[in-house]
Amino acid sequence: MWLRRLIVDGPSVAVQRRVVVLALLPAFSLVGSAEARPLTTTPQYAVKVHVVITDTRIVLDRHSAPRGVEARFVIKNTGAKAHNFTFAGRTSPKGVPQAFSRTLKPRQQATVPIFLDVRARVPYFDGLPADRGEAGMRGVFVIS
Repeated sequence: MWLRRLIVDGPSVAVQRRVVVLALLPAFSLVGSAEARPLTTTPQYAVKVHVVITDTRIVLDRHSAPRGVEARFVIKNTGAKAHNFTFAGRTSPKGVPQAFSRTLKPRQQATVPIFLDVRARVPYFDGLPADRGEAGMRGVFVIS
């Protein structure tokens, strides 16, 4: 009886819905797996590190950042003479340098982006000979 009704009348609306749902089920399962792919080495977000250099000290607004992000060092010289900011990191195993050095004139500002690839304790200091001996002109930045 049901076979004759299926042949003569065609499938019911409920059966059609089931077929559509079963056809779309594999497509929905692929959407979730596409989002679960591993992350690349492209930084997901950037961290700003404000660096203020006076005539007596270097002040950072944060002394650490997580590994795998891009740090943008915004360096500003508020002193009366030229100063240098040296971030003395190593080169990562992939060949990405984690070090830079910038000399700024009074009231000059520079932004230096750097990808923090390796966990380390990185020293920073004023690289000019006149400022190397001052205690406030050095410190350590931690990449965790």
